[in-house]
Amino acid sequence: MPHKLTSAALVHRLQPYGADAHLALAVSGGGDSMGLLALAAEAQKLAHAPRFSVLTVDHKLRPEAADEAAQVADVCRALGLPHAVLTADEDLPTKGIQQQARRLRYRLMAGWCAQHDAQALVLAHHQDDQAETVLMRMARGSGVKGLGGMAPRQKIETEAGALLLLRPFLNEAGDRLKAIAAEAGLPICDDPSNQDTQFERVRWRRLMPKLAAEGLDAARLAEMATHMRQTQAALDKKLTGWLESHADWHDYGVLCLPSARFDALPQTHKQRLLGRFVQYFGQHRHPLKRRKSDRVLDEMTHRPHGGAVLGGTQVRWRGDRVFMGREAAACPSPVGVSAARGVWDKRFSFAASDAAGVHVAALGAEGVQEMRRRGAVFDDQIPAVYYAALPGLYAGADLMECPLVTQPPENSTDFGISGVYSKDVFRDIMDVA
Repeated sequence: MPHKLTSAALVHRLQPYGADAHLALAVSGGGDSMGLLALAAEAQKLAHAPRFSVLTVDHKLRPEAADEAAQVADVCRALGLPHAVLTADEDLPTKGIQQQARRLRYRLMAGWCAQHDAQALVLAHHQDDQAETVLMRMARGSGVKGLGGMAPRQKIETEAGALLLLRPFLNEAGDRLKAIAAEAGLPICDDPSNQDTQFERVRWRRLMPKLAAEGLDAARLAEMATHMRQTQAALDKKLTGWLESHADWHDYGVLCLPSARFDALPQTHKQRLLGRFVQYFGQHRHPLKRRKSDRVLDEMTHRPHGGAVLGGTQVRWRGDRVFMGREAAACPSPVGVSAARGVWDKRFSFAASDAAGVHVAALGAEGVQEMRRRGAVFDDQIPAVYYAALPGLYAGADLMECPLVTQPPENSTDFGISGVYSKDVFRDIMDVA
């Protein structure tokens, strides 16, 4: 007989977040998320439970959505939980609407979490959702990482910054969460898109009973996903050790790898390493598609030197080195320096004593040429393509200096820039728990 899903079990699964933590709950009003809400409301009575806030996103795709969000707000008010409705601030395209709605949803919630000091967002994704995800990825020919499905703990990048997702119910059947909501007497909204077969997930959902009849049920698929994640974690741990032994960061924020040792890695290791670093540099939610990494790896095998641009990342190889770094065109828009310390593009930290009217932006090709005219000497051990992605200090449209390649003039603002990368970040990049 399955164990009872309780509020205490929820709090246990959310560890290490305890009474001093603030977590957001994603609650749409559907049965799954209302089950999460019921458990969280009970958990608030426990002394060691985190503090919860509830978020509902109105994508403005259906006229009923505003009423559904208001209904969740009423329930939260009755339960004594703070609630916020996050309303879409952009029109979503009709093509790929579910993916775009997900992007919007996570962006809005990431922004709210950052503004209100919430450490993570708790989702009601469950075993059935996991099974559907695995089937979808299997149909697309995903490798070990993709077949691991959704992770219980996942850090994603959004336009509003990083967001940590917590999924405490991946081994629970969806019906159990719906039953908990029903037992608590909570109203449930039904989104008609959950029955719309134009969406791939819905089509797989309808096939699940037939697959289950042949022994491939949601529990079996979720179990396979767990094994795949364990396999991937072991691979990532091995690759992290390899990076710590053989890789170096250049001051320009470029990863430098020894070609001979990189070439000697098994193909699956090279695929994973390249994919994760493209994801990291390009700040993408998902790793690089395997077919794209294979194309570049094939070029590296047959050409002694060359390069490729992959999702905001410049990959270059020449002589005895392989390089990975930021693509200048993918760098963020100019960022005003409004504090004494900060981080630009997640690659460089800056410190300023007086930076009024100053902003940081990528040098770009013109900035590199201007610095050369001033006599700046770039490190030619690093391919020149990476120079344009270095941070420059600007006053309006005027380039003042690039602290990484020149000493500032005497009348310059007191401003320093240095790379934030070290061997310590390899573990985060490779997703080793």
